[in-house]
Amino acid sequence: MKRPSLNIRKMHNFNLVLIQMITAMKLPLCTEINLLLLATVAMLSYSLEMGAQVAEEVSFEHEGLTVFGTFNKPDGEGPFETLIIGPGSGANDRDGTLALVGPNIECLYPNLEGDILRPYKQLAEALADSGYAVLRYDKLEYTYTNELEPITFKKLWLPVNSAIDYVKQRVDVDTNSITLIGHSESGYLIPYISNNRNDVHRMISIAGPRAPFDTLLTNQIVDFAVTCDGDVALATAQANEILDYYDLVRSGDFTSSTPPLFGVSPAVWSDYLEVIDSTAINYNLASLPTLFLGLGLDVNVPPVELERLENDVSIPDADFWSIPDLNHYMTPMDDPDISTVLTDTIVYWLRLFPTLTSVENIGKKEINLKVYPNPFEGNSLNLTMDKSLSGLCTIRILDVAGREVYTKKKYFPDPRFQLHHLEKLKSGIYTLELSNEKLSARTKIVKRQ
Repeated sequence: MKRPSLNIRKMHNFNLVLIQMITAMKLPLCTEINLLLLATVAMLSYSLEMGAQVAEEVSFEHEGLTVFGTFNKPDGEGPFETLIIGPGSGANDRDGTLALVGPNIECLYPNLEGDILRPYKQLAEALADSGYAVLRYDKLEYTYTNELEPITFKKLWLPVNSAIDYVKQRVDVDTNSITLIGHSESGYLIPYISNNRNDVHRMISIAGPRAPFDTLLTNQIVDFAVTCDGDVALATAQANEILDYYDLVRSGDFTSSTPPLFGVSPAVWSDYLEVIDSTAINYNLASLPTLFLGLGLDVNVPPVELERLENDVSIPDADFWSIPDLNHYMTPMDDPDISTVLTDTIVYWLRLFPTLTSVENIGKKEINLKVYPNPFEGNSLNLTMDKSLSGLCTIRILDVAGREVYTKKKYFPDPRFQLHHLEKLKSGIYTLELSNEKLSARTKIVKRQ
């Protein structure tokens, strides 16, 4: 029987309300959030057509090669907040097409065997349906199977840099709101890219790892053999060979006669490991609003990786959320379509961190703003800035949909002050903005009854 399609836009509206209800239950924000309730609600949606959007075939240059992709956007002129999907490892096309056939599939994905997954295409369409533009692209190893020499770290692993340069040239892109999505291996890369640029504004890691690449890979080889009744002795021997190779690379004792692994020379692997071994450090250095999503049934990047990231990443605007019952490819174990709970969660989080895109804020210097207590339960907040604001200032509070729910103009000669009369705010998550002619600040606040 054909599975019913889900109305992604309708699910956004319903699930976002429910997430706000969960937020009001006094659950910790930066720990695992149980979204089982959302999964149940998602099953109640009926089929309706998606909102009008455009899928444009595009290309851009990267290290002397042409990268081909698709730019999804809402129907209209924009400019639109824009996200770029960094794909996982392997020769992925822009859709993330994966045919679930072959060894281990019957064991690992018995209810999906024979299905074809297209998670990046469906993720882009869901986000475009919610008002965002999304760029996804074919990886070079997909397009140029035997034409990649010479292979370098920059060429093979950093096309996202060129993707950012490309979208910034488009008139329908809001260049003050560019978000990088890193799925799986790209979760290693997006903080490195963001830390070396000043034009990325948010990051989203989906099934991103904290453990080193070789540790993750060898665990997969052995675990899959054990789970699927494979040759565990052979798998263990292969895993040890891989670990020994990367130990050699990390030691720097390789020579020109050291053979490549997976078609990549030890010198290039050295560049790669230098970046991915510093994943948590790069997230901390980039210090951008970041959403980390762990997937509860992920056998490629196990849920414990989310815990490791939470332990090591200390940026203030980071959320670590676990979504149960999803596999590594963002789908349930019995449905090839990407989970609307996941897409709803991403949209909800994006609305928590609206970027400074209004004309009056562009070009202003941002200052640090601290709020306490946060979450708060009363009718007032204490605010502390790292410098005084001269002149008349505007305070605004926005809800998760970007609607203004509070505004006030006031002079603040002292960097410490109180904000009163917040009794009309309902329980939920808000964005507090503070600005004058030259300076601006914003932070997330949580109201609880």
